[in-house]
Amino acid sequence: MTHQFTEADTAEHLRGLQDSADLIDALIAADDRSDEQRDTMDRNVRHIHIMCAMQHIKDSGADLTPYTDAAHRGAAWLA
Repeated sequence: MTHQFTEADTAEHLRGLQDSADLIDALIAADDRSDEQRDTMDRNVRHIHIMCAMQHIKDSGADLTPYTDAAHRGAAWLA
């Protein structure tokens, strides 16, 4: 059985993607790279990858480029 996401669900998920992108950019701007910050970065990069792969997000019509770009920046920061 496939879960049917409502428009409200999709909107909430897109807000979560934006929150992750914003947090990634804030961590990049910070001078410190503590273990906690690296863990937070990793979780948010993975969150963006997982969410952008979900069909209801792909079908939303939203431009996912800002989120995938943030995930790429975050992955580069982790490297």
